Amino acid sequence: MAKRYTLTKPQRAAAVLVAMGKTRASQLLKFFKSEELRVMIDAAHTLKNIPQPDLEELVKEFETEFTVGVGLMDSAESMEMILNEGLSDEERYALTGMSTETVEQEPEQTVWELLTKVDIDELDAFFAGESPQLCAVVLSRLNSRTSASIIEKLDPELRKATVARLLSSKPVPQSVIEVVEKRLDEAFNLSDQSASSGGEGASRLADILNEMKKDVSDDLLAQLAPVIGDRKVEGVKSKIFRFEDISSISKEARTLLCDGLSTDVLTLALREADGDLKEVILSSISQRTRRMIESELSAGKAKVSDIEQARKSIAALALRMAAEGRIELQAAA
Repeated sequence: MAKRYTLTKPQRAAAVLVAMGKTRASQLLKFFKSEELRVMIDAAHTLKNIPQPDLEELVKEFETEFTVGVGLMDSAESMEMILNEGLSDEERYALTGMSTETVEQEPEQTVWELLTKVDIDELDAFFAGESPQLCAVVLSRLNSRTSASIIEKLDPELRKATVARLLSSKPVPQSVIEVVEKRLDEAFNLSDQSASSGGEGASRLADILNEMKKDVSDDLLAQLAPVIGDRKVEGVKSKIFRFEDISSISKEARTLLCDGLSTDVLTLALREADGDLKEVILSSISQRTRRMIESELSAGKAKVSDIEQARKSIAALALRMAAEGRIELQAAA
């Protein structure tokens, strides 16, 4: 059993706060300094069950009221609840480094979702050597545009038989679906595609390439293709974004991106930029800001290293906003 006199001062403070209950304790939190709260949070994680008599003595020492009968078996959890009620999300994060938001893990993609990323020519070649039954099962699960493109290129006899199967199709047993999924996985290495497109290695390599000059990184990826395969290279490329790629995203995304930038950074990044790219970016900001930037661009110059750094910071912001779901780094419609 834990004895009152064996507890440290932070442990005793944490015990009393938990015993008070969320409402009272949250009112007191604002009187503590950040460092004091940090110490008490750590102390709460070390508390074990405290007998009621010892708890009563602790409360008397602090000369305050508490709710009779509160146990402290889950002290750390109770302290978390108090913090959640007494502090805003920003205050909590600044204090503990922990967000109250649940981090959602990206769900694993199914064979059918991964199949939509396979090159259409590869799909055509695959179906050319398969039975009408298998073709019908797969085509019934693809989107209409992809299915139509594949059917058009099938051998006339295979096309007729496949369409006939689609028309007279009945519910396919799950055991058959699993066999077909395994066949597709083996044919297109879909498991490898999933790992390469979302893997830690691809993300790390993309981070490095984003810091390199475009011509150097492009040349490196071209050299890697025969070694690691086109799919893995494409997985890396999908995570790369540079300042020059801004012209490929929608105007709405460009506007949101520019709104998060200071005029100085944007002006610096636009120095020595291609005329078309410069116009694309300037057309995404307000007329007032545009006039200010154009005036700055017409006067003075900047170091190449400073320009490159500004562009990298903008590209990094774009990637961060895309990761947060605020913009999409896709070709403009």
